[in-house]
Amino acid sequence: MNTKENGLPIAPCVGENVVWYPHGDINQEPHAATVTQRMNDECITLYTLSPTGRREPMLNVRHINSPFHDSSPHGLRWGAWDLVGEHEKRVAEEKEMEEARRKEARDLAEDNISISVDIGATPDENDMIIIRFAREFGEVPGRAQLIADKIGADMTHQRVNAVLRKFPGLLSGVLPEELIDARI
Repeated sequence: MNTKENGLPIAPCVGENVVWYPHGDINQEPHAATVTQRMNDECITLYTLSPTGRREPMLNVRHINSPFHDSSPHGLRWGAWDLVGEHEKRVAEEKEMEEARRKEARDLAEDNISISVDIGATPDENDMIIIRFAREFGEVPGRAQLIADKIGADMTHQRVNAVLRKFPGLLSGVLPEELIDARI
């Protein structure tokens, strides 16, 4: 891509394809256009191919980043042009930046996550029965259902899982002394 010292691309030659933004808004989808006259290195005349299929001439169209748009009394009356593929590059860069922001936010959230465990919560006798059976069975498939079946008395695997999730620290290791005396 040939660029001038001000960073703007040099206008393409007659017959080359460009994209045209009707209102100079790069956030909208561009239209296909063909250069029909090159006024100078910045300004071109082009024929657009509108979504309706009509070919419309646009005179004295400048690049989307041209500083002329800011001081022009007509603003972006004729729209603005850009090189083919630049729109796709901008969209891809925006997606990459958005993904990078999401990853950064996710990493920050993971670094700062804190789970508060109610240390004062102690299991009652029924909970201790479930915990003891879970320790006895170990990590086996269907452990919650096995425990519920062994206890009986309308015990459900959902209730067993709720207790196991509530007291995960009691499923392995040494039990605290105050819980050892609890009777089954």
